[in-house]
Amino acid sequence: MTKKLTRTIMTAFLLALARPALACPVCFGAPDSPQVKGMQMGILVLLAITGVVLGSFAAFFLYLRRRQKLYGGSY
Repeated sequence: MTKKLTRTIMTAFLLALARPALACPVCFGAPDSPQVKGMQMGILVLLAITGVVLGSFAAFFLYLRRRQKLYGGSY
């Protein structure tokens, strides 16, 4: 019984001390803040890297197809 009472009192104490959380500029919606611009540039870089990797795979398979047609290999 004392553990439950102690836990309840501690929880009430911690909830009484809690302050409201303030949103960062990204969450709050300040479109001209440097943090938002950095996040947008990070998204563009990740999209560019994904595009380059997918393009490389496509180019490699097209190279293999052209090489097969050139040498007439049939498997």
